[in-house]
Amino acid sequence: MKSRDTTLRWFLLAVAIILVASWLRFHWLAAQSFWNDEGNSARLSERSLRLILEGTASDVHPPLYYLLLRGWRELVGESEFGLRSLSAFAGVVTVAGAWALVRLGGWQRGWTERRVVAVAALLVAVSPALVYYSQEARMYALLACLAALATVALLVWLRSGDWRAAGGYVVLLTAGLYTHYFFPIVIVLNALIVAWWLWAHWRGHVAVAEPYAGVAVWTPLRSTRAFLLVWLGMVALALLLYSPWLPIAWRQTGGGEQGAAFGEFVVDFGRFLIVGATLVEPLIVSAALLSILLGALAGKRAISRFLGYGLIGVVVPLAAMALSGATLPQFYKFGLLIIVPLTALIAYGWRAAWVWPHSGRLLLRLLTVLLVIAVGWGAARSLDNMYNDATYARADYRGLAGRIAAENYPNAGIVLNAPNQWEVFTYYHRDGAPVYPLPRGNPNPVTIEQELRGIVTMHDRLYVLYWGEHQRDPDGLVEKWLNANTFPVSSEWVGDVRFVVYAVPNSAETTLETRLDLPFGDAIMLNGYTLLSADTLHPGDIVELTLYWSAVDAVDERYKVFVHLQEIGGRPVAQRDQEPLAGVAPTDSWHAGDVIIDNYGVPVPLDLEPGAYRLVVGMYDIADPTRRVPIAGPDGTVGAWELATIVVEESD
Repeated sequence: MKSRDTTLRWFLLAVAIILVASWLRFHWLAAQSFWNDEGNSARLSERSLRLILEGTASDVHPPLYYLLLRGWRELVGESEFGLRSLSAFAGVVTVAGAWALVRLGGWQRGWTERRVVAVAALLVAVSPALVYYSQEARMYALLACLAALATVALLVWLRSGDWRAAGGYVVLLTAGLYTHYFFPIVIVLNALIVAWWLWAHWRGHVAVAEPYAGVAVWTPLRSTRAFLLVWLGMVALALLLYSPWLPIAWRQTGGGEQGAAFGEFVVDFGRFLIVGATLVEPLIVSAALLSILLGALAGKRAISRFLGYGLIGVVVPLAAMALSGATLPQFYKFGLLIIVPLTALIAYGWRAAWVWPHSGRLLLRLLTVLLVIAVGWGAARSLDNMYNDATYARADYRGLAGRIAAENYPNAGIVLNAPNQWEVFTYYHRDGAPVYPLPRGNPNPVTIEQELRGIVTMHDRLYVLYWGEHQRDPDGLVEKWLNANTFPVSSEWVGDVRFVVYAVPNSAETTLETRLDLPFGDAIMLNGYTLLSADTLHPGDIVELTLYWSAVDAVDERYKVFVHLQEIGGRPVAQRDQEPLAGVAPTDSWHAGDVIIDNYGVPVPLDLEPGAYRLVVGMYDIADPTRRVPIAGPDGTVGAWELATIVVEESD
């Protein structure tokens, strides 16, 4: 009866941990917009199976996740919640897999105390990195899930020789290979586990093909050689099933970016694995590493029983990432499969310190409590940042599309620089203003100029989304052309997307040109300006101003230009502050003789009262807006110069 009660309590604890994992992964699952890669998943999964296979043949990922998502959307729909729920479900299964994996990970039955299993599973359940990618419509949660389940199947087979476990292992290996190109490292990891297991059997520490946890022995394998040959056969069968995709995998995994230094990678990657991407406190990482060290100090027998698998599960993928050059932050998600063995090491370290058989037990227990608090506090803070801090939110393409739709400007166009924003943006923007992804193909100044000239002849206003342009348009050809030929009205960051609105000049408007030759400080000259203006402006119109700068000498300081529309009494009613050429030509890059043609668009507020307003210009230190550049006018030095009077009339 006591044994039954104990089993029931641990079963209820396992259920509670699964419920915690489920709540964390499904909590506010649709609160944030899809970001670029998720948009790619959403749009690719709309296609037929044949087109998905064709599309992924040129993608950086294999097809299985997209195929699963294609079927999943038929069941739950194409909303953010529906499409992300596949990853959330995989994340929950990973927690269950972690429970089984740690339970099976020892070399002898009963060695792994249930407390270690429960703590390790709980750490996986609240892992900020795993929670984050369980809330993303990408394949990384599935990668971690399949890695854990494949290793569980392997350990069940090693203990029992059960053919059902062997079949499941082959299926899971094949699925993992078709999910992500980093998955082959799991086969290497499993090979080391098999080698370690068979070595332990040779030393008499474990029995091969021993019934375990109620699993019957279906195959009469008793020798290490037979087990090794059968395991090699299972891997060969998985690779045979994967062979149709091998040529594509070989082509798609070639090359790569220059990675970070190894020491920097290990420190930063360790922080990501333990507390996610929102915290930088080294104390929390140190607490986790100290926990593992305590486990190592627990005794040689403990090390032989547990640390072998744990260290294999951590060191092998880590070494693979370092050797392949996948050491930049954008590749850290490949290493999610490390988290299960890492958390198992941490949990075992806490347990080993708590039951320390020698002197100093009280001190070690106090230290263990502090370590538990540190790691738990770090996970809680990181999760809170993910849910509630806008700093760590995904780019809000849903909000951007909604904002453009709400403005409903009658003759607007939308430019996406770079084009790989097309999938996510058009997920939200299904009709309305036309969308132009630029550049198409390799960036070419002539081609881009031709396309942009054609676009501006059809539209009065452009909304431009800059994301990833440093890789796709490294010379900034699109932005430079737009800054030179249209008028930037506003620019703001929305997550990691820069959202810029441009006014397109109307050839029917009157051009007012004025020569000034006005000194700004000792090194800058405002030679003049051009004002595109109708007879009068109305609320909602754009003041279109071009400033002509020249550098008298090299400019050492970095200044921002302000263009204000002011009441006659001096109060600004509208403004546009930016570095020259919308930040493309900062003043500290100017040299003697440089000429800069600088466009500004100042929107007239919709609620502005009719009347006459002053258009003024000036410069200030970008680090100290109160320090203005002195302007040497004929009547003395001033901090702002009036260019013209703008008359605003009521809208018709």
